[in-house]
Amino acid sequence: MKRYRTNIFWFYLQNPQKNCNFAGSCFTNVLQLFYTKNYKRWLHLKGILKHQVRNDATFGIKIRLTHNRRSKYINTDLVVTKNDITKGFKLKNYFFIDETERIIRKYRDICNKNAYALKDMDVNQVLDLITQTDKVDAFSLDIVEFGRRVAEKEKAGTGKNTRFALNNLIKFAGKEMIDINEITAKFIKDWMEWIDGSRAKSLYPSIIRKLHNEAKKEYNIEELGIIKIPLSPFSVIKLPRVLKTKDTDISAEKIRALSRLEDKSAYNNRTNPYNLARDVFMLSFCLWRTNAKDLYECTDYQNDRITYNRAKTKDRREDGAKISIKVEPEIMPLVEKYRDKTGERVFNFYQIYGNSESFSSALTTGMRRLRKAIDVDYLIFYSARHSFATTAEKQRTNCQND
Repeated sequence: MKRYRTNIFWFYLQNPQKNCNFAGSCFTNVLQLFYTKNYKRWLHLKGILKHQVRNDATFGIKIRLTHNRRSKYINTDLVVTKNDITKGFKLKNYFFIDETERIIRKYRDICNKNAYALKDMDVNQVLDLITQTDKVDAFSLDIVEFGRRVAEKEKAGTGKNTRFALNNLIKFAGKEMIDINEITAKFIKDWMEWIDGSRAKSLYPSIIRKLHNEAKKEYNIEELGIIKIPLSPFSVIKLPRVLKTKDTDISAEKIRALSRLEDKSAYNNRTNPYNLARDVFMLSFCLWRTNAKDLYECTDYQNDRITYNRAKTKDRREDGAKISIKVEPEIMPLVEKYRDKTGERVFNFYQIYGNSESFSSALTTGMRRLRKAIDVDYLIFYSARHSFATTAEKQRTNCQND
């Protein structure tokens, strides 16, 4: 029997032509690994790095991973003194030999289980794969920071709700940074009991659930067994149902009453939200329930027609959700009242409000004041859109009956 000594282990080769087990390799053919330059990937115990002596004259054992001719070093918790190594900086203490063999055997088993996938991975991915079981407990992700990154990529309305949910979560937790490992079933239940408002109790947890699932999708690689976020707290929690939205439409009589409301004076020549909400409500109703965001952004006005691509659905439809509406004589005075004299856009709302969100906020303020003026319990800007649909449906039914 021939005996060959490596940096760390003794290997016994009965026949140079036969395969034997190599504890430090992803393969089994020792001769191919040691005596040719054509190997692609293997684990090797580098042992002691002479230049990395510590202040207390000890050395840490490192494992060298080589994959596609690129190498990385894996630190271990094993520390040796000069008494444990030879003058050539090779291990001679069999306790450390056995411990390093155990570590490499664990890494090798992971490689064997994912042998097919290794060929498409770089050395950093292989390193992440074989050490992920050591890192999973230490993995940390700030769900707030992650959620804010997601919100930046979402559409304005969706992103705004995501930020609202995150701010509510921060207020509950009492801190700006919340590790994803803190999001447990008990944490969520306590948060849901704390949330004020039936709509928010359903909406906010559902948004955090979406963020949690997106984080798992981004950081977990299930086919390779890399599970950095193992918890699924929402799987054992039943979120409350969203309550039915209140009826937002108002009668034709109330719409007529709203249109006849007189102006209220503005403070310091500013636009009065009361007057603005009344006028824009009627614009939306008479322009076939156009949304506030589209009124704010539309730019095409030709031959008494306003043409725009509906912001909410333009990215989901092949025609870009293009809509063209004829401006009827009854609504023409209001259209002219708010026309953009520069011609850059149809209306001058963008000159008064910096963005569509602040424009919508002003409308919300004005709608609250209009409720009392026309004596209704519930009135929002969306009421114009809903009321148009309800009125049109009644007219269609009356025509069919006639």
